[in-house]
Amino acid sequence: DANKARAVAKGVMFSITAKSKEVSINGLGIMGKVDRGSDLWIYYQNGSYEDFDDALDENEWIEAFKDKVLLDPNVLVDVELDEGITIPADGTVSLYVVSKKGVLYTESSDDQFDIYAASEDFSLRVGTTTKKEFEKPDKLAEFAGRIMYET
Repeated sequence: DANKARAVAKGVMFSITAKSKEVSINGLGIMGKVDRGSDLWIYYQNGSYEDFDDALDENEWIEAFKDKVLLDPNVLVDVELDEGITIPADGTVSLYVVSKKGVLYTESSDDQFDIYAASEDFSLRVGTTTKKEFEKPDKLAEFAGRIMYET
């Protein structure tokens, strides 16, 4: 919901858990702070970042997208990943979306890693924002976007 997503962060880290089938993510719909070109990165890592030794270790993340994107604060802009992300059935993947100009997210009152939204194929878990790329975890966040996928 574009009206709910009003908070802005440099990065939003969150995890997705597949249900009974494998899920292949091929893109994300993202809202950004300003409607002009911004460097945008999408990283991923298998598993929940809750279990990582250091979730902010840039070397552990795999880059799935990097480009300048014209983000918009009122409309989801669909971004096709350079590299698809496969989540095995009952498995979890962590995503980290970073924009120099800012990514919109929804502030959460749930606990980190709680499920805040689900489809018949996967669940989205409450994540965290970062004030800088791979630095300074800040607020609890729900990814304010769209997951483009197939099963």
